[in-house]
Amino acid sequence: MPNQLLRVYESGDVLYSIRVTLTLSCHLELELYPFDVQKCYVKLSSYSNEASVLKFRWFDERAIVISDEIEIAQFDLISNSTYEHNSFYDTGLFTGNYSGLTVSFTLRRQNGFHLLQTYIPTIMIVFISWVSFWLDPTAIPGRVTLGVTTLLTLTTLSSGARQTLPPVSYVKALDIWLGMCMSMVFGALLEFTFVNYLANKKMINSRLPDLIRIPSCLAGLDEDDPRQGEDEGSNGKTGTTIELVGMQTLPTDEEVRDGVSSIAYRRSGKGSKKASWTPRKKQGEGPTYMFYALVVDRLSRVVFPFSFLLFNLVYWPLFVYMQIIEDEYLKSKRDRFAKSAIEILELSTSTISGKRQHMIFIISSRIHSIFT
Repeated sequence: MPNQLLRVYESGDVLYSIRVTLTLSCHLELELYPFDVQKCYVKLSSYSNEASVLKFRWFDERAIVISDEIEIAQFDLISNSTYEHNSFYDTGLFTGNYSGLTVSFTLRRQNGFHLLQTYIPTIMIVFISWVSFWLDPTAIPGRVTLGVTTLLTLTTLSSGARQTLPPVSYVKALDIWLGMCMSMVFGALLEFTFVNYLANKKMINSRLPDLIRIPSCLAGLDEDDPRQGEDEGSNGKTGTTIELVGMQTLPTDEEVRDGVSSIAYRRSGKGSKKASWTPRKKQGEGPTYMFYALVVDRLSRVVFPFSFLLFNLVYWPLFVYMQIIEDEYLKSKRDRFAKSAIEILELSTSTISGKRQHMIFIISSRIHSIFT
C-alpha cells in the first residue's frame, strides 16, 4: 500500500503527502579526486499543470529532515539547501511555466581511505626503489629484480585505485600522484641501466677526466679501493704504489726532492732500501668508467629523494587548499542560485496575479533515505 496522505481543510486547502524511496545518481566533477567537493541536486516539478494551476513550495521550517544516523560512504554531508523554481518550456506539446522544487546536497570526500589504500603504499614503493642506489653497479640480478618488482607493484596499485572511477578523459589529482610515483620508480630503473653501462664500458683515450672535475663529496671512496680513479696521499700525488723487485736505476736525491721522477725510496726493515713507483693518474682514469658510475649512484641518492620531497611540498598544500576553495565556491554558488530563484519567483508571481488558482498543493518533502 503506498505511503500517501490526503487531507482537505474547510478553507479549501488540500494537503497531499507521499513518501518516496529513491536511488539517485549525481554528476561528479573529478578533477580534484580524491580532494573533491561535490554538489548534487534533486528536482521535483509538475509534468502537465502550469504554475497558474499547480504551485509547489517548501515548508518554511525544516523543509528537509535528515536523520543523524545516516552515513554516506566516503563522503561527509556538509550542507543542504532548498529552492523553488519555475521552468519555462516553449517547444513540444507543453508550453508555459511549470512550478518545481530543488534541493541540493554538498558532499566532501573523505581522504582517510585513499591515504591508507593508495598514498602510503605508493610512498613506500618509491622508497624501496631507491635502495638500488646503494647496491654495487655490477649487482645486476639484485638491482633488476628490485626495479622491475617495484614497477609492477605500483602498476597494480594504480589499476586498483582507478577501478572504481568512471573512465573520464581529464587528468585527476590522483593521476598526478600516481604518475609522479611511476616516474620515480621507472627513473630508478633507467638510472641502473645507465650506471651498469658506465661500469662495463672500456675507457680508451677518453678526454672525460680532463673535462670534468668531480667534487670530493661525490668522488669520495676508500683509499684502498682499486676502483677509485685517484688515491690522495699526504703529498697530493695520485696513483697506486707498485713495488719494484730486482735491479732498478734509482734517481738522484735532487730528483726525488724536486718530484721530477716518479721513483721514490721507501725504507723498510733493517735499513734496507726498496724502490717504489707511483704512477700519476688523473681523476676518473681507469680501465672502465666505474668511477663515474659510482658518482651517478651517489648523486641519485640525493636527487631522487629531494625531487620527491619537493613534489610533496607542492602537491599536498595545493590540493588541500583547492578542496577548501571548492567548498567555499559551492557555498557562494548556492547563495547566488537562491537569490536568482527568489527573483524569478517574484517575477512569475506578479505575472500570474489576478488569475484564479484552482488548488494549492503543499508538499511536505521529508527525505530520509535519499542515498540508500
